[in-house]
Amino acid sequence: MPEQPLLIALVSVQFFVHALGWAMTARMSRGWCGVEGHFALCWCLLAAGLALFVPPWPSGSAPRNLADLIIVTASVVENRGLALHWGRRPRPHAYAAGLAIVAACVAGSFLIDNGHGLRVAVVCFGCAACMAANARLLWRWGRAVTPVFAAAAAVGYGVLGAVLCARGVQALMLGASTRISIDAPGNASIPLAIAVLFIGGLINVIHIRLVLGRVLHRLGLQARTDELTSVLNRRGLLQQLEAAHADACQGKAGYALLMVDVDHFKAINDRHGHARGDEVLKAVAASLRAAMRNDDLVGRWGGEEFCALLPRTRLHDAEPLAQRVAARVAACGAGVDVTVSIGVAEYGPTDRDLQAVIRRADDALYQAKAAGRNRVVSAGSDAPVPAHPTPPA
Repeated sequence: MPEQPLLIALVSVQFFVHALGWAMTARMSRGWCGVEGHFALCWCLLAAGLALFVPPWPSGSAPRNLADLIIVTASVVENRGLALHWGRRPRPHAYAAGLAIVAACVAGSFLIDNGHGLRVAVVCFGCAACMAANARLLWRWGRAVTPVFAAAAAVGYGVLGAVLCARGVQALMLGASTRISIDAPGNASIPLAIAVLFIGGLINVIHIRLVLGRVLHRLGLQARTDELTSVLNRRGLLQQLEAAHADACQGKAGYALLMVDVDHFKAINDRHGHARGDEVLKAVAASLRAAMRNDDLVGRWGGEEFCALLPRTRLHDAEPLAQRVAARVAACGAGVDVTVSIGVAEYGPTDRDLQAVIRRADDALYQAKAAGRNRVVSAGSDAPVPAHPTPPA
C-alpha cells in the first residue's frame, strides 16, 4: 500500500479505537443518547469517513461524496455531544439544515469546473463551523468549572477551525485539474494527515477530561450530600463551616448558625412508621431550603437534626429568619403536625474555635426544647421566643 493511504488507514484505525472506548463508556453510563454515546458515534463516523479515502476511488465518486458527508456529520454529532455535556438541549432542526446545505453544495459541485475543490472546501468549512461552535461552548460554559483547561481547549478548537478554513480557501483557489483531498499527493496532504492523527488524539483527551471531570464532580456532590433529604450531609456542611469560620477569623464577615431539631420525631416514627418519618424529614429539609436566602446553606446534622449556615449574618438578622423557618415547617403539609425547635448563635471575635459557636447553638437548641419545644432561642437571650404557627405573609 502506498505511503499516503497507509497513513490515512492508520488515522482511521486510531479513531475506531476511540469509538470503541466511548462505546464501552456509553454502555456503562447513560446510554447512546447521552454525551458518551455522541462521542462514540462521532469517532465511529470519522473512522468510517476516513476509511473511504483509503481505496483509490476517483474524486466525485459515490464513496468519496459519502465520505465528505460522513465527516461533516461526525463534527455535528461531536458539537451536539459537547452541548449536552454543558446541559444544553440543541434543536435538531439547525443540525439538519446545516447538513442539508452541505449535501446541496456537494451535489451542486458537479455543475462547475472546480467541483473537486468545492467539495473539499465544503467539508473544511462545515467542520470549521462546528469547531468554532465547540470553542464557543467551552469558552462560555467551561471556564466557570475548569478555567485553564476550558480556555486551552477552546483555543485548540479555534486553531483547528482556522486551519480548516485555510485549507478550504486553498481548495477554492487551485485549478480545476488539481486534487487537494487528503489522499491526493502534494499540497501538504501528508502533513495534514499527520496533523489530523495528533489533533484527533488531543480532541479525544479533551472529551475524556470533560466527561471525567463531570463524573468526579458528581461523585464529590454525592460524598457531600445527604441521600434522603438532598441537602448537605454533616461532612459537607462542616467543610463550609470551617471555611466560613476561617474567613471570619481573618477579619472577613462573620456568620450565624441555626441548629434545628424536629420535635417529637421518635413519636412520629412510632405512630406513623419510618416511611412517614422519612417523608417528614424531606419536608422539613425542603422547608428549610425554601426559607433560606441564596447564600445560606442547609445540612442534615444527624438523625432529625439540621443545621443552617448563614454567611455575613448577625444574631439580630438570624432570629427573624429562624422564626420564618419554624413557620414554614409548621405549614409544610407533611401529613402530620410537625414543629421544630431552633437554637441560634453567631460568630464572636473571641471564637477561635468553630466548636465554640456550634456548642452555643446546641445549648440554645436544648433551651428551646426544655422550654416546651416549638421555640426559637438565641444564644445569650433572656427568654425563648415561641415560633409562629403559620408562615408570615
